[in-house]
Amino acid sequence: MIKYLLAAVILAVIDFPWLWYQVDNYRSVFKKVQGGREVEFRLWPAIPVYAGLSYLLVNCKSVQQAALTGIASYAVYDFTNLAVLKDYTVGIAVQDTIWGGVLFAAAFTVLKTIA
Repeated sequence: MIKYLLAAVILAVIDFPWLWYQVDNYRSVFKKVQGGREVEFRLWPAIPVYAGLSYLLVNCKSVQQAALTGIASYAVYDFTNLAVLKDYTVGIAVQDTIWGGVLFAAAFTVLKTIA
């Protein structure tokens, strides 16, 4: 249980700078998707997301598997958005999918180093 919590924290800590750096890109896309309404971050839905991602990460056996798991996980989200949301962009989908692989590879490396 502790390993899953640790994995979730590692994922969030590594993910935060990326989200901060990309906030303007995401904000403009989601504002369009929401019909011009401002984007509002709510913490509680992020908790089960990071819990699920930590489960996937902990079960990876190699950095390569972690990277592929991150790519696959993020691709499901991003390309589903691209399929159903008119103003979601290919650029955001591809960029975020690649980030999923980088995030999982980095988090796997940190987790294996400290756990």
